[in-house]
Order: sequence, then structure tokens, then C-alpha cells
Amino acid sequence: MTDVSQRVDPYFVRLRTDLTPQMWRAARDAARERLCLPEVDGKALDGLKFSTALPRHLAEATLAARLADLDGAHLLLEEPQRFTRPVP
Repeated sequence: MTDVSQRVDPYFVRLRTDLTPQMWRAARDAARERLCLPEVDGKALDGLKFSTALPRHLAEATLAARLADLDGAHLLLEEPQRFTRPVP
């Protein structure tokens, strides 16, 4: 949904020009149902302190929990959004 050629900053995200507010709402509502822990890269697991002492599934779960902010994601999805169009 974002414009891949644009940077994101703390104040706005530039979306694709063909995206409508209705499409955004549908995607946002679907995202609420799909929030989950992230997939963990094997290289990140190798860098985890004491990774050799943990079974792989516990190391993955530990790192995924550290990387995720599910509460923050839920709060963000509830924030009001405002759509503006750039002036040509």
C-alpha cells in the first residue's frame, strides 16, 4: 500500500496514488486479525547470546517476542488517520 519509492518518517507515510480510503480501511481491519510474532532470521538467532544453550524453537520464540510490539501495533491501528493529496 505504500509507495516503495518514498521514504517513511515519523509523521507520515506516502501511500500509492491509486489507494482509496475505503481500500485502506479494509486493509487496516484485516491487519487487526493477522497481527502475529515476526519470523526470525537465522543470522539473528546465531547472534543471540546463549543461543547454543537454548533449543532452537525457544531461541526463535525469545527473539520474536523481543522484536514484536503487538500492543503498539494494536494501538496504532486504532489511531485516527487523515488522507491528504499532494497539490499538483
